[in-house]
Amino acid sequence: MTSERRKSIFILCTTLVVGILLGLLIPGLFHKLGNRPKYSNRDHGPEPKNKREWFAGTLNRIIQPDSVQSKKILPIVQWATSEIDSVEHSANKQMSTILDSVKIQLKPILTDEQQTRLNNFDANAKKTWGKGGDRRRN
Repeated sequence: MTSERRKSIFILCTTLVVGILLGLLIPGLFHKLGNRPKYSNRDHGPEPKNKREWFAGTLNRIIQPDSVQSKKILPIVQWATSEIDSVEHSANKQMSTILDSVKIQLKPILTDEQQTRLNNFDANAKKTWGKGGDRRRN
């Protein structure tokens, strides 16, 4: 086998390996960079401003009510969103209580550095829960 033939085979193999790596890495990069909104409506119009708007828009898209039905549906949607908000608020309070209990139980076990990291996690989690779980809108 001549040196030119070896060089050609090496270049082909290298090109194949680089192609496989690019084929594996680029889709993952695009997926990671594709920061999809939390209340995405999957290209059914502009991004909703909040959960209420998202919920109402989703129901309207699914049901496709006429104008008379829309007027009758609106109070039901408003009631449902206030109930959902209430449940979410209650759940956030319970999560906060549980996390406080965990911190108390872990305090004698953790080092100062670990306790600091746990306190930072706790503060960030409670901030997020207070904003409806949407980190992007802090």
